[in-house]
Amino acid sequence: MTFSVLPTSLNWMMITGLLLSLTGCLGFNTKSNQAEETMPSWVSSPPQDSTHLYGVGSASRIENIALAFTQAEQNGNVQIAQQLRTQVSQVNTQDTQVRSGQGGEQVSKVQTAYTQITTSPIELEQAINEKRYAGKNYVYALQSIDRTRIVAKLKIAISDTDDVIRQQASLLRTKASQLPAVQDWQIYMQLIPHFAQRKAYEEELSLYSTERTLAGRADDDIQNIERQLSRALISFGFDASTTKQADALASALSRFGLTPKANSIFTLNSRTLQHHETQDGRFYVFEDGTLELIDPTGSRLASWTVSARGIAKNLNSAREQATVNWSNQAIEAMFTWLTRLD
Repeated sequence: MTFSVLPTSLNWMMITGLLLSLTGCLGFNTKSNQAEETMPSWVSSPPQDSTHLYGVGSASRIENIALAFTQAEQNGNVQIAQQLRTQVSQVNTQDTQVRSGQGGEQVSKVQTAYTQITTSPIELEQAINEKRYAGKNYVYALQSIDRTRIVAKLKIAISDTDDVIRQQASLLRTKASQLPAVQDWQIYMQLIPHFAQRKAYEEELSLYSTERTLAGRADDDIQNIERQLSRALISFGFDASTTKQADALASALSRFGLTPKANSIFTLNSRTLQHHETQDGRFYVFEDGTLELIDPTGSRLASWTVSARGIAKNLNSAREQATVNWSNQAIEAMFTWLTRLD
């Protein structure tokens, strides 16, 4: 009897399957070990340099790995934003320390007025993905933004804004050392949104710049123009003393950086009516009426019709709240008109 040493077809299939199985296991273990050994250093220690901001984001590895990387990139962008938020508090502290030595009331007036202006955001560079890494359970993304490009763009925006401020200030009838001319009130009011825009650019520049001094610091002539504006806001008072809402209007004027003052250049008149309803034990008071702005010659410059309401369990409290709300809305409408650029 002769025995064949060659395996049958069935034996060949079994041997081949066993070899493939072993090869697969060995291959898997090799890849896992390589993954652990080759995890890039940037995952735990992002790069640091003066030209870019970096953030590392991670996300759970899922079957749709492209979606996982998208989430990781978003998380990396969030990390960059957190770095900027940390710098925001540092900038605000530094800004407070610098400004604390300046003339209190004048600085307060212009800064308060600036906060009431809606500024236009500048389109900055978007974060980009630098590197990706897929681990066994998580994926990682290294994100960056080029702070030098952002700084350059913001500096150009500030320079352009300064040119507009200089051009506007060249129309003023008086110099920085003189009292503001009443006839220039429109020019001064229109300077407010330009300085507010400049301040917005300056604050954003401070976040991205690595300069040790305050980034975007204004030239001496721009600082002088801002001082002129400060004096004008104090000088050009608004007299609301003859209105029914005298106290509430005075408070609203101060909130917008304007000066409430009796016998001043501008006069405010108001004509309002109140009515109330009750519902579920509460009083709803509605105040409707018109605020007028009168110029130094006695002519009406503009008027605004406003409606507001107050809600309280007590009727007098509801009435007071309605008056406060009406006054705030009326002064906001007037401030928007005064600082318009068209």
